[in-house]
Amino acid sequence: MSLLRVTDLKKHFPLKKGFLSRTTSLVKAVDGVSFELKEGETLGLVGESGCGKTTVGRSILHLTEPTSGEILFNGQDISRLNPGARRELRSSLQIIFQDPFTSLNPRMNVGNIIAEPLRNRRKLSGSQRKERVAWLMQKVGLRPEHLSRYPHEFSGGQRQRIGIARALALNPRVIVCDEPVSALDVSIQAQVINLLIELQEEFTISYLFIAHDLGVVEHISDRVAVMYLGRIVELASYEEIYENPQHPYTRALLSAAPIPDPDLRRDRILLQGDVPSPIDPPSGCGFRTRCPQAKAECRELEPRLCTVQDSHWVACPFVRQ
Repeated sequence: MSLLRVTDLKKHFPLKKGFLSRTTSLVKAVDGVSFELKEGETLGLVGESGCGKTTVGRSILHLTEPTSGEILFNGQDISRLNPGARRELRSSLQIIFQDPFTSLNPRMNVGNIIAEPLRNRRKLSGSQRKERVAWLMQKVGLRPEHLSRYPHEFSGGQRQRIGIARALALNPRVIVCDEPVSALDVSIQAQVINLLIELQEEFTISYLFIAHDLGVVEHISDRVAVMYLGRIVELASYEEIYENPQHPYTRALLSAAPIPDPDLRRDRILLQGDVPSPIDPPSGCGFRTRCPQAKAECRELEPRLCTVQDSHWVACPFVRQ
């Protein structure tokens, strides 16, 4: 049984104009996303900027209220819970934000930042809370004697470790990692990724890892979902995605990834045109305006994820022909 199951998730933002603020159109940021996340698994969610990756993560946590769709956590529909029950459930669903500076309150010291979830959700004495915070600091590679310092006194990598400690405070089962290393130096990225892997192995945490860096996603993910214009176009194990990509967009995305070897060359697939606007997406297949293999039928067919191999899903009917 999957720990987290998302079915046909949609998030449309209304655009309002005029004196009466009437809705004139919709921004279809997420338009029918479905996937499952197993216990102790990492699902990488990749795609170009603006494809809806972050909105998916925030909608699952109801930091952004989804327009429609079903989100089941441990068999329980999050969308149908009352506000009180949903708040209780949030202890099991946490997030690590992209920016390790703006996500931390500059007026609070590190000890209070990490202790805040414990203060709100756990009945602990002051000494127990302080002991828990010091233990969390050690777990993420920071020194407990620095609890009285403020966020600006730490480096970017250290601030992200503080964010990780805060996310771990309530023993979550699922953590949404919203591009947690994109704002860090490359050398620090590796340290933070290795820390996340170690914590996952120790506490059996499931990650929804949102990123645009394909190298990082390959290193940490068990499975990878590729998004384009608010939809998942391919979903498979990381080995299948990187060694046997099926969707034309996935192939183009992988061909643009740099290879850390000057003697190796990769045939680059150059896509024509720009990403369509989510306000007025193309009819049929959203990728058809840039797809080098587009056919006349793509104007009418709205592709759905279908199995092409065991546990390999692709949203393109012509891949199976």
